[in-house]
Amino acid sequence: MKGEAMSTGFSRARSDEQRAVRAAAILSAADEMLSEMRVADITLNELSRRVGLAKSNVLRYFPSREAVLLQLLDRETQRWLDDIDARLADSGDPSLPACIAAAAAACPVFCDLTASASGVLERNVSGDVAADYKRSSLETGDRLARIAGFDGLESPAGLVFVSTVILSIGGLWAASQPSEGMRAAYEAHPEFQPLRVDFQTALREIVATTLAGIGARELG
Repeated sequence: MKGEAMSTGFSRARSDEQRAVRAAAILSAADEMLSEMRVADITLNELSRRVGLAKSNVLRYFPSREAVLLQLLDRETQRWLDDIDARLADSGDPSLPACIAAAAAACPVFCDLTASASGVLERNVSGDVAADYKRSSLETGDRLARIAGFDGLESPAGLVFVSTVILSIGGLWAASQPSEGMRAAYEAHPEFQPLRVDFQTALREIVATTLAGIGARELG
């Protein structure tokens, strides 16, 4: 049940299949936690409690909290890309910037993880974990570039596009999630409203502007 520790009394996983099931359970617990709290509030102790394992046992599958969250980020990125593809296919007159922005807004876990990736999640990982994460990032980045009509990340324009979109998602998400004090200031002072960030609108405009800029440079 959501918010409660699992009471399965897991024994040590001995086969590859059992280990895969255990790792999936850990990822699912982390995913559930992120539906309730921000990345910064996720602790390894609470994750262990939720999945019904000792902290030392969780560390048998993932060497750190960050390793769990980076793998979850890869999974969420794939979901985001799948959603973009689906929106483009379902729309009679698809707008790539609108589809990218709407798909991101519909995936708050992906956005929160992306906002924390370079500054937090990449800081406490081994070289092996970092290499696995970067390999996955290359694959998902190449896929996004091809969705946008570029020749993958081998294209300079594709690399610029992907880098801009991912950095924009992280920055805009952080800016669009104000603290309680900032929300109170916005509500009390209408003159501050131009400073509020609407995530989906801002991302759509940045993607559109980036595509237009790349097109103008290539034509020039």
